[in-house]
Amino acid sequence: MKQHISETEITHSIRSLLKQFGIMHWKVFQSLGSTPGVSDIIAIEPKTGRIICIEVKTAKGILSPHQERFLQNINDAGGIGFCARSMDDVIEKLGLQKRMLF
Repeated sequence: MKQHISETEITHSIRSLLKQFGIMHWKVFQSLGSTPGVSDIIAIEPKTGRIICIEVKTAKGILSPHQERFLQNINDAGGIGFCARSMDDVIEKLGLQKRMLF
């Protein structure tokens, strides 16, 4: 039987990965007055200073229209915005496999 991994667990693993690679980041906690669709994790690409916005979802999670629009706005503005369902998604989207030792 496949174990369900929660969004919180995925978020923790992604934040741990970003920390290992020295990527400054923070978790966004939604509250009244927050920008609709703002991503769960905001980070700064170390060498370029580009913004990275990561919306964390479980395997079955669905992006809301606000979340889709937010990520599209980030990408249109020259940032990096994407949905991650695992650390592997982050490794792929940020090209971290080139920096990993095997």
